[in-house]
Amino acid sequence: MSETDMILKITALDLLSKADYPLNNKQITEFFIDGNYADYFNVQQVISSLVDTKMIDMEQGANESKYRITDEGLETLELFRERITESIEEEIKSFYAKNGLQMKKENSVFSDYYRSANGGFYVHLRMMEENKNIMDFTFQVMTEAQAEAICTNWKQKYEDVYGILMDTLM
Repeated sequence: MSETDMILKITALDLLSKADYPLNNKQITEFFIDGNYADYFNVQQVISSLVDTKMIDMEQGANESKYRITDEGLETLELFRERITESIEEEIKSFYAKNGLQMKKENSVFSDYYRSANGGFYVHLRMMEENKNIMDFTFQVMTEAQAEAICTNWKQKYEDVYGILMDTLM
């Protein structure tokens, strides 16, 4: 493995270690591209390699994948942390200062769907706060188009849905 590959992997681990929520592929990729550390394809190779070696976990959804550092990834980061320059550390801090609240909000909402054995599709929706489920439910719809529409709308309207549900139940 080249020194550059090693630094990219350690940087990705450091980036993930500083979040108390999983990051999606777009967020990780933006950090590397915006900082001119790597191009899109190199970032995808780094992420894939870290998943393959169990340094990070991947939660696969229908619309996106989210990544979280594992205990093994944390141990590896500690062994090689000195390879991360102060300027990279500052870039990571700046990235979270600029994007942290928006990323946390984006990653607190999850939607996915999968085919039901009985026909139709199950839609799984979840809303989290500080890595704890606030709302988590699964229901069945008849078509894939319905499942896709619900998943898309959930990301935009989850707060409204939560408010209506709480008002109705209380």
